[in-house]
This record gives sequence, C-alpha cells and structure tokens, in this order.
Amino acid sequence: MRIHMFLSLAVTLILAACGSGHEARGLKEGEKLRVMAGTPHLASLAMAIAGDAAVVEMLPGEHNNPHEFEPTIADRRRLQEAHLLLVNGLALEPWDAHKLAEAAGVTLVDCSKGMPEDRLLGEEEEEEEGYGHEHAHDHGAHNPHVWLSVEGASAQADAIAEAMAGFDAANAEGYRNRAAELKKRLAALRDEYAPKLKALKKNRFVSNHDAFPYFAREFGLQQVGVIQRNPGDNPTVEERREIEAMLRDGRAQAIFMEPGFDDSAARAIAESAGLPLATLDPFGVGKPAPDALERVLRANLDTVLKTLGD
Repeated sequence: MRIHMFLSLAVTLILAACGSGHEARGLKEGEKLRVMAGTPHLASLAMAIAGDAAVVEMLPGEHNNPHEFEPTIADRRRLQEAHLLLVNGLALEPWDAHKLAEAAGVTLVDCSKGMPEDRLLGEEEEEEEGYGHEHAHDHGAHNPHVWLSVEGASAQADAIAEAMAGFDAANAEGYRNRAAELKKRLAALRDEYAPKLKALKKNRFVSNHDAFPYFAREFGLQQVGVIQRNPGDNPTVEERREIEAMLRDGRAQAIFMEPGFDDSAARAIAESAGLPLATLDPFGVGKPAPDALERVLRANLDTVLKTLGD
C-alpha cells in the first residue's frame, strides 16, 4: 500500500535541523522528549504516539486559526524548551517555520514531506477531479489539508513516529507501536464508513473553503466549489452571483460550512439555492487530545451521511 511507502521515506527527510547557525538541541540523559506541534491535528497525532514517554504541547493557542497565527515572543520562549517542532508543511503555516526552529534550537519536522507527489492535490488536480471552481486562498503548489483523509493522517503519523523514535531511541519501539495502533484505528474508521458513503445517491457538495478535497477523494464524494476564497472573507455581490452559477453548473446537493467562521453568506446562499446546510470541521482550531482527530473524522462522516442521505 502507498501508506507503507511513506515510512521508508520518513527517516531520510524528517529529522532536518534548520541549517545555518544554531545547532538543534539533543536529548540529555534522563530528560523527557518535548514535542511542540503547530496545529491541533498534529498535536493530537503526537499525543496518541507519545503515550507517557513524551510531552506534547501545541504552539498556537486552542482558539488560534492556523491560517492567521503568528508566534508571539511568549510562544518563542515556550518553543525553546522543546526538542521537536511539528509542522504540517505544504505552505499551511503562514510563519517561517525554518527560521523559528533555528532561532529556538529545535529540530523541525515537516510532517507532509514524505508524501508521494502523485497523492498530493494541487489546483490542476482538484479541477480535474471536480474540486475547483474559484477555490482557494493560496497555500502553495498543493492543497495542505491532507490530515482530513485517513491516508494523509496515517502518513503524518508515520512521520511523527519516526521523528520521535529517531530522537529518543530508548522509547522508539513504543512510539512505532502506538503509531501502528493509531493507523489501525484510522483504517477501521475508513472501512466502516466507505461502503456507506459509496451507497449514497447524492455526493456533490460545496464547502466554505477548500479544506476537503482529500476527504472527498477518499470517500467518493465530489467537492464542486467553495464559497470563501479566503477563510473568513465573505463573497462580494459579484462573487455571490458566480457562486450561485457554480452551484447550478456543479449540480451541488449540499453546502458545508465550518465552525468558527461567519456563516451568514453560506446560509443565505443555501436558502436561495434550496440546498441543505451543515457543518464540517477541518480541525484547524480546537483542543488536541490523543483521539481528537479520530473523533473529528467520525463526526464529519456522520454529518455527510445525514446531510446527503435519503
């Protein structure tokens, strides 16, 4: 399977201390590994993998949007106590992770870097698969929301486990074993829901912003457009006309908004188009926990079934 390919790639590309200047700290004898994560989903994956062997914290506060977060002086001081800094990569983070990690003397872990190019979705691929239509704040060449699929979350779990194992050899086996158990649970979740979603007669939707193309691809859905080109920015009158045309042309059957954003535009558009409206959570904001990402994925899948089911 493709996910197994990620593990073989992880060791060579994950533990990259940030270059010129400050040397990243090592783990002292008797010291506990400290991991800082840049998003709630990475913190949650790391917590599940760490068990009691490592301390995991989140760099942004629980209510900080990762699209807008900029580390404060206090954040930088907290980071100086850590050994690893986990980032999603794929240009999700608006701050310079390399510069921040180097200044703090921590090892940077890009948790998406080992994913094969042919499994990443960019603008062209999204449009070809029906995910385009005026989407997108600009992250970079690829859509960064890989963690909202089991495939992507499992790949990132491998990356985190290998980074932690490479840094803390005494607990390496435990990290890898817990990552394997986490991936089994994620696979079981996918196997539980995939037949149910495949049986849906309706599968086309529009979302608030372009967070769900990997989720859609994995579960046989079609994201045919987005309402907000940038998270939090409601469409202009002209853009709203374009969205209404997109809903018709894309034959959308539901609109999914996200928690934490102004939903007035989505509600007005849904009412005008006569489409059901529900909420999907990209887990960009929230409290991390060892099972938090699994709970978010399950809730999203239940929402899709309830909204698009007969």
